[in-house]
Amino acid sequence: MADELAALVVAGHKQGTTSLYQAYEVENEPLPKVGDICVILDGKGRPTSVVINTAIEILPFNDVTAHHALLESEGDRTLAYWRRAHIDFFTHAYTPESGIKFTLASLVVFETFQLLYK
Repeated sequence: MADELAALVVAGHKQGTTSLYQAYEVENEPLPKVGDICVILDGKGRPTSVVINTAIEILPFNDVTAHHALLESEGDRTLAYWRRAHIDFFTHAYTPESGIKFTLASLVVFETFQLLYK
């Protein structure tokens, strides 16, 4: 999946990403900020591009919009696809042992970014 997502960033299609707010708390990681610069890696850990965060939104999963889904540009770029894919990912990635319980009301962190270098 990393190769596919990195290719979407390089092509300029993918301009956003979503993560679970709880994961930052449990993993004791700082929340992303506007102005953060990130290196995007492929599936083999090789850098493919550099992006800068232009907006950070913390909102309930159920409040993610079609615009957010379009910015993420995965699958058919619809909100329905986005929801199915993220429900599947979050429920499989975060088991009860992780200390994170995903629900449709869980807070998510939506990062909007701009491609700086490819």
